Amino acid sequence: MAQSQPPEMKRGLLRAQIAVAVLAVLAVGGFIGLWNVLGGAGFEDFPRLILSMCLPPAFIAILVGIYVLVFRSRGS
Repeated sequence: MAQSQPPEMKRGLLRAQIAVAVLAVLAVGGFIGLWNVLGGAGFEDFPRLILSMCLPPAFIAILVGIYVLVFRSRGS
């Protein structure tokens, strides 16, 4: 029989799911925003696609890295 998870673990999983959902929305919004801005600036399609697909994940990786380095180091 499966044991239920402790409430603090459920709370942590919920927070993680919310964080992932927010980051996914930021990534999609960043792609759409960059695609439109770069298109308005006169970029051709290929550089526009590469920049729009690479910059949002890089920005998210920097945010997650800062979070891990700053906030997680306090706990240990």
